[in-house]
Parts: sequence; structure tokens; C-alpha cells
Amino acid sequence: MTRDNRRLLTEPGPGWRRRVLPLGLVLVTSAGLAGCGEDPPALTPDVTAEELQAVEDDVAALEERVADLEAAQSSAPPSTGETSAPPSPTPSATPAEPTVPFSAGEDVSFGGQVAGLIATTAIGSAFRVTTDSGAAVTVVSATPVDGLEPGEVVQVSGTATSVEPSSFERDFGIAAAVLLDEPDAFLAEQTGQLAVAADDVQQETAG
Repeated sequence: MTRDNRRLLTEPGPGWRRRVLPLGLVLVTSAGLAGCGEDPPALTPDVTAEELQAVEDDVAALEERVADLEAAQSSAPPSTGETSAPPSPTPSATPAEPTVPFSAGEDVSFGGQVAGLIATTAIGSAFRVTTDSGAAVTVVSATPVDGLEPGEVVQVSGTATSVEPSSFERDFGIAAAVLLDEPDAFLAEQTGQLAVAADDVQQETAG
């Protein structure tokens, strides 16, 4: 059998559909993409000018703060690693002791509360009275003060006298050994101190 050469020249060979169809799909797809090849619209952020300005202000403030910290660090003296000792507490002032408002040899008359009894006998009395200054002064009376009690208010008149062991009997009108149970201890404590040689002691009655 002889082959028809004209048919060979005019008809496509076997498998042409398999080759042409994919190529067509590629061309169509390319054309579609070319027709839709415009860039999508740019997205506009939803930020106002005021918000942008606020951010810029925050950044500027932060930069200024960093600059201040760097300047402070550069001007600070280098650390030696030593810690300063805590300041010593300031001692509080000691309140001044109240003083007897009399002078030796002065005639005095004052009232006050009996702060304590030293001796009470049938021939004389010795006790302490708190003065208006807050100081307690020893009162020695050559006559007894009957019924005297601590806390009682009395009025005293007499002479302010410096206590001296050698002249005690002459100054106060009674010997220390006669008036006191422990005269040596009393004189050792009171020597050089002011006491009142009482001429009169009046006890204030209640009411």
C-alpha cells in the first residue's frame, strides 16, 4: 500500500492536541494576568496628624531624658567603692537642773509642798520643800512641826544658809547629832548646799 504524501503535508500528526491545549491555556492565563496586572491600591494607615505629633513629642522627650542622664553620669565623681558612715546622732540637750532661788544669808519667805521628811523629833524637825522653781530645799527647824506629812503645803520663813558641819549648830540652832539619826550621812550630802534655818513654819489647813 502506498502512502498519500498530500495527507502527510496537510494533516497534523498524532498527539497535536496534547501539545496545543496546554500551550493555549498558558496563553489565556497570561493574557488574563496581563489584563489584571494593575498594582493594588496602597493601604493608608488609620493614623491622624495629632497622633503622629504625639509620637514625635514622646520620642523627643525620651531623647532629652537620655541626654540628661548621660550628662549626669559624665559629671558624677568616680565611685571609690567606699560607703560613707552614717551621721552620728546628735546628743539631746540635758535639761538644766532647777536651782534654789535663794542666796546664802538672804531672809526668805516662801510656800511649797513637803517633798519628804528627814527627821521629826520632840525638839526639832528637818524636811524638804519644793519651791516654785521646782527645786527642793532642806528646811531645818529648831522647834518641832507637829503632824507634818509628805505632800502637805507649808509656809516657811527663815534665813537661807550654806550647810557647814563645823557651824551647823550655830547656823540652825540645833546640833545635827541631836536632830538626825545619821548626821554624818546628812552632812556629807548637804555640805555646801543651801538650806533654810526656819524661824516659822505654818501648815496650811484644808478647806
